[in-house]
Amino acid sequence: MRGGIPAIRGLLICASIAAQGACVAPSQEVLEEAGNGGTRSLFSASTVIEDEWQQLRFVGTTQYRVEMYRDRLAISARGRRSSSGLMRRVEIDTDQCPEMEWSWSVSVLQPSADIRIREREDVAASIFLLFGDPGFVFDPSPVPTLRYVWTNERVAVESVIDSPTMPGTVRSLVVQSGLHSSGQWITQKRDVGRDFRTAFGYAPPGPVRAIAIFTDNDQTGEDVEAYYEWARMLCPH
Repeated sequence: MRGGIPAIRGLLICASIAAQGACVAPSQEVLEEAGNGGTRSLFSASTVIEDEWQQLRFVGTTQYRVEMYRDRLAISARGRRSSSGLMRRVEIDTDQCPEMEWSWSVSVLQPSADIRIREREDVAASIFLLFGDPGFVFDPSPVPTLRYVWTNERVAVESVIDSPTMPGTVRSLVVQSGLHSSGQWITQKRDVGRDFRTAFGYAPPGPVRAIAIFTDNDQTGEDVEAYYEWARMLCPH
C-alpha cells in the first residue's frame, strides 16, 4: 500500500502499543471471563464508545461513523482514496472460545481490486485477528494475523491469500465474494482455530490480542461502502 508505513505493518505496530496498554484499552465486557458457556463481545456499534477504538491512519482517512443502515445500528465505512481502520485490544483464548460470529454488509465494492496483488490490494470489508504478543512498540515483532475478507469475485470464497505486503505473517481468508448479497446483512460464523490452521498450517500460537476492522480504497480509488454491526466469540466451555 502507498504511504510511509504499509497498512498491515502499521496494524502490528499499534497492536504492540495495545499490548502495553497505551493504544486501546479493553472494555470490561470483553475482558470478563465467559464462564460456563456463553459469548464474549468483540465489538458492537451500540457500544462504540465503551469499546474505545483507536483509529489507524495510513493513507488519508476512511470515513467511519455510527449510523442506521437497513434498520440496524452499524459502524459504516466509506473509502475516500484512503487506507485506515479501527483497532481495539482484546484477549481471547480460541481453545475456550473457538468460534467467531459477526454481522456485516457491503453495498459498494471496488471492481478492480485484487488482494493477491500489492498494487491493487484494497478490500471492501475485513476483520483482522492478531495472535500472540507483538513485542515492543519501537521494534514490533510480526505476529501471525488472520484476516477475514469480503472482496470482489476475482477471488473465490474459502480462498486463502498470503499477503503481498507481509507474506508469511498475514493470511486472508475470503468469506464473502462479490455483490450477490449487496445491501443485505450477512451473519458469518467461523471456527477461528480451524481457519488459522488452514491458513498457516499450524495451531494458533497464543491468544488473539487485538482485533481490527478495515476498509480501504487507496490503491484503486474506486468507491467502497461497508457496514459492521457486531462481532462476538462463542464460548461453550
